[in-house]
Amino acid sequence: MLTPATPVSSLPDVGPRRAERLSKLGIRTVLDLLYTLPFRYEDRRGVPSIGNLREGEQQGFLATVSSIRKKEIRKLRAPVIEAILSDDSGSIKAVWFGQEYILKLLPEAAHAFFFGRIEYSEFDRSLVLKSPVFEKVDPGQKGRKSFHVNRIVPVYRESLGLTSSFFRKLIGETLLSLWGSPFDPLPESIRKKHGFDSWIKMIVGLHFPAAIPSGGSLEFFLDPSYGPRKRLIYEEFFLLEFLMFQKRADISAQGRSNRYRISAEDRTIFSASLPFHLTNAQKKVMEEVSEDLGKDYPMNRLLLGDVGSGKTVIAAWALYLAIKSGFQCALMAPTEILAKQHEKTLTRLFSSIGLTPFLLTNSVRGSDRKAIVSGVHSGEISLIVGTQSLIQESLNFSCLGLVVIDEQHRFGVDQRRTLMGKGAQPDTLLMTATPIPRSLALSYYGDMDLSVLDEKPPGRLPVKTIISRSSGDFWDKTVRPFLERGEQVFVVCPLIEESEAVDAKAASSHWEFLSSYFPSFEVGLLTGRIPFESREKVMARFRSGEILMLVSTTVIEVGVDIPNATVMVVESPERFGLAQLHQLRGRVGRGALPGFFYLLPGEAASDEAIARLHVLEESDDGFFVAEEDLRSRGPGEFLGTRQSGAPAFICADLLRDFDMLKSVRVDVKDFFQEGEAQRMDHQKWVWDWTTVTDFIRSRYTGVEEWIGIR
Repeated sequence: MLTPATPVSSLPDVGPRRAERLSKLGIRTVLDLLYTLPFRYEDRRGVPSIGNLREGEQQGFLATVSSIRKKEIRKLRAPVIEAILSDDSGSIKAVWFGQEYILKLLPEAAHAFFFGRIEYSEFDRSLVLKSPVFEKVDPGQKGRKSFHVNRIVPVYRESLGLTSSFFRKLIGETLLSLWGSPFDPLPESIRKKHGFDSWIKMIVGLHFPAAIPSGGSLEFFLDPSYGPRKRLIYEEFFLLEFLMFQKRADISAQGRSNRYRISAEDRTIFSASLPFHLTNAQKKVMEEVSEDLGKDYPMNRLLLGDVGSGKTVIAAWALYLAIKSGFQCALMAPTEILAKQHEKTLTRLFSSIGLTPFLLTNSVRGSDRKAIVSGVHSGEISLIVGTQSLIQESLNFSCLGLVVIDEQHRFGVDQRRTLMGKGAQPDTLLMTATPIPRSLALSYYGDMDLSVLDEKPPGRLPVKTIISRSSGDFWDKTVRPFLERGEQVFVVCPLIEESEAVDAKAASSHWEFLSSYFPSFEVGLLTGRIPFESREKVMARFRSGEILMLVSTTVIEVGVDIPNATVMVVESPERFGLAQLHQLRGRVGRGALPGFFYLLPGEAASDEAIARLHVLEESDDGFFVAEEDLRSRGPGEFLGTRQSGAPAFICADLLRDFDMLKSVRVDVKDFFQEGEAQRMDHQKWVWDWTTVTDFIRSRYTGVEEWIGIR
């Protein structure tokens, strides 16, 4: 019996070779096949006879090959295949250039459907069909039962020798076999609420739509308002949100192993120890963290904060409450520079209340490393800050209660899970300075509570962004005056070394150029290939002002705080995402002087790429920049390839369909509030939980790992 889980290798016309090719395209089951949607449609209804064909139009018709031959023409390097196509109303010539294989595919007397533009030939003084597409059909069917003619037909992307007609026939036969199947990802109550058709009708409507609405066009079937497509968009959001809410329910059901002692005096003591006043946004998020730590289940919160919004203070507040309650804490950062910055900041913030953070990175070795590992194991060290060194097997905690991960998207899922696994259901606070659009946060991080820091501390001056296409005089006229006033300059390059394959500036060669261009100023070089000790020395000299210009890669993207740095120049900015450029922009203008952010596109940068950069000139709102970045790059590239399992939607669009996403979240929440027994008792929702997750796994490879890490 054919089911959605049946392997495609079991389908007719799918032998071992085709099954292997389908597998390479990610099509392994019937579900995979049916969710391989056409990218356009052709109207092949009302097939005209040859005698009724009209010049200048794309038309399709059924015909028999009366004759076919290869002609050699001197002026043309490739041969011409010429066929005479006939039906009861007349005949027409069809020609293909350089496609000799057609002689085998279309022998004389073959019956086929032909589709292409009808043109008038001055040479033949008659209509001719040039390079038409064609599909052989059974003449006994006369087009009435064919998947290829006499209807609106789907057109699929062709790859690995698998043609559109192959997909059309395979999907059509599969749908005939599945017709009447009770399989449906959406519960009956949801379908009734929104007036959705059944799943099988949706799939049929996506592949073989019935009719174009009056006054409409074929594009209607690609529009999100088209009924089957609208249902699929809802379904994609529903299934993902279902998993998210299930994860939240599982977390709530775990119970809390860590009990916090939080008093009314804690905020007063903590706030009084700070050398600055908290913003209203920081106060609000601190309250959200306090409430989380007082609940009966572990905290699972994502903190979104624009550049310079003060996320570290929120982390310090959570760490303070955890340590005060007798628990150990770990803060993990993706780079040694950022980890060192956190260690220095926390040392300063905690100096008046007697808490000491310890730093563990790859550069900490020998007896110092052994002492820190031993102190963490014994519980003597309550706060450890580090990089991936924190997930090494030899580092064991006696009572890990809180895990803070900064720039969490830079870690793989296994790395985050490993650190959190070193404690018994530890509270988790993930942070990122890369603004994430709310639509992306709701869909990809819906199993977490979200906090947003959208207010910058008072006194931060805006950074002016300027796109410059000038070259030779830029460094003299624009940059030199800053250096002469003693202000410091970052120069960021996308590459470390020169590459013949990539048209972009490299940090190493650019450093050599700028060092000779500014011989009276100290120019430093910082890349990820330089040993950490050497990088620390360079950064120390830059902080002290001994180095006035620092050429680097994006290693300085986060965790670098140089108040005297007022200028950043980014070479080949078109090679970066907008959100990443916004984050780089946050490295300047952190002191009393205004900041300047210069973007120098490469010579090969397209007009489209330059237009995208203008977003940074127009706005310094990180969340607006992130929305535009998401719009231009899509969620997969925005999140980064390390986020394995991040779902790629088939039809849904997070920006276009954001209102539907919000509606789906309400529906799923109401659905969960019905209770497990009521949910699973829907008569026509024939699945149990295992079947639901199996289906979602087939749709979103790795998504359970994606949301299960938190």
